[in-house]
Amino acid sequence: MLPAVENCNCYEYLKKCTGIYDDVYMMQHFGVKYRKSEMFRDIDALSSYFQNELGLRRGDVFTLFTTTTMQGILSFYALNQIGVIANIVHPLMSPEYLKKMLRDVNAKGVMILDLLSKDHVKTINDSGLPCIVCSSSDYAQGIKKHGTRAGEAMLKAVFPKFKNAVRYRDVVQTRQNFSPVCDNANDIAMYLNGGGTTGKSKTIKLTSRATNELVQRVSDLDEIHIPGEEAEIIVLPMFHCFGITLAIHMALCNSARIIPMMQFDARLFNRLAKNNLVVGYGGIPLMFQKLMREKHFDGPWLKNVRLMFCGGDDITEHFLEEFNGYYEKWGAVGRLRQGYGLTEIGSVCTTNTNTDFKPGSIGKALRGVTVQIWDDDHREVPNGKIGEIVISGPTIMSGYYVKDGPEDLGLYTDENGTKWVLSGDLGYRDDDGFFFFCGRKKRVIIIAGYNVYPNDLEKKLSELYFIKEACAVQGWQGDRSIVRLYVSLKQEGDREAYEDLIRKTAELSFSKFYVPREIVFLKELPQTPLMKVDFMKLTQQKPGDSVFGVTR
Repeated sequence: MLPAVENCNCYEYLKKCTGIYDDVYMMQHFGVKYRKSEMFRDIDALSSYFQNELGLRRGDVFTLFTTTTMQGILSFYALNQIGVIANIVHPLMSPEYLKKMLRDVNAKGVMILDLLSKDHVKTINDSGLPCIVCSSSDYAQGIKKHGTRAGEAMLKAVFPKFKNAVRYRDVVQTRQNFSPVCDNANDIAMYLNGGGTTGKSKTIKLTSRATNELVQRVSDLDEIHIPGEEAEIIVLPMFHCFGITLAIHMALCNSARIIPMMQFDARLFNRLAKNNLVVGYGGIPLMFQKLMREKHFDGPWLKNVRLMFCGGDDITEHFLEEFNGYYEKWGAVGRLRQGYGLTEIGSVCTTNTNTDFKPGSIGKALRGVTVQIWDDDHREVPNGKIGEIVISGPTIMSGYYVKDGPEDLGLYTDENGTKWVLSGDLGYRDDDGFFFFCGRKKRVIIIAGYNVYPNDLEKKLSELYFIKEACAVQGWQGDRSIVRLYVSLKQEGDREAYEDLIRKTAELSFSKFYVPREIVFLKELPQTPLMKVDFMKLTQQKPGDSVFGVTR
């Protein structure tokens, strides 16, 4: 069990948790392992540079515009050590978005990966901000692999284009004294971007305390048995809340050896799992689906896995049975279990475990986290009744960032002074304390006064052999609200027969209101940057609205 959080920032907590172990391996890049001493050496060098060369001070903001790399991870801890807020941005966002983000949070500098920099040189140069350029070859010097050679060539090509930049590899050679900021657990540690509980993108403020409290609670579920040898592959990007808080921070605090993936690749993942003692990982449903489809997925290395998390979207029991069957075959302790969370609560608030689970549920609340189901008047509803999922506890956000706005924007404060995150998601709790997800509150389709929950329909239809993905959304026929279903196929076939089977399945499983009036076949359904189906792009809010450029 991890030690108490006390008043530690994320850096202090990492130091505290790992201090009881020898100089074990903590990180791995292109097959090269780096020890704890090397990790903290580079963190200190970065802190020194940020403070002495860039003049960053407590409460300042620095933007990390990179994929999940050792450089980005170590920079997060270096910034945290001196009290600077890490603004972690999706690396595939547009130059316009980056420009807006740098301005909105008043960033004092930016780190960018050379592979991503082509379209952003002008934006960064125009900002006048200092820039650190990192490369995939920074931690792979002397390794003769195609990826490192390509990284070195890219760095040489793009670095001269920046006006006010230094190379990451030069920064970590910095060796000056600096002044850490200590005992500041309640300071904001990071800004993360999420969909917001209303569906509109927002910048979310998470403190070190909230992050550490979450890590300690989820660590109740499993511990690393062989520090430095047992590994976790980091497939979730660090701009994703689950990626930075649990996949990275929790794994490192438990002294696992992390293997960051700059970009998810099912074939590479399975090769890494085969060649390393991988005991855990987390992801979203699409990632797990791609892993299982890859031909080298199955093998005796699966027996090592003890802990897996799936979140970010719903997943069917049919897929869970199929996926977990591989692990069961090889005698693994771990099973893929569904949980639930959102960026506003640090990533996770409920989860099934290997020993306490219920099919179809999103599990029970974490220790010390309060999860309730409320009606529209902010009153708790009885077990079994559908309402809004709301969360309170030490892991929740401090609020949404708005310049000169309220500190706790986005939080609801009850009559007792307790702050709650209103998720915007619908669910219910059963008599055993398990929670069940019913879909986004705003995704409810109301037809003739009857509530249709798209999530229920999508889960049922995903059991049909020919459906790859399904998305049920609001549509209109004249002034009448309807269910419009978008479908991508695993295999081509008689589409009229497919439509008949879809409608018959809906009729047999639900009320008549669930039966899709329109079924649209697409080669692929649109996805958000987090690889979820982007239902907002498909939803027709009112008659005459355009969907995918076509007015229906």
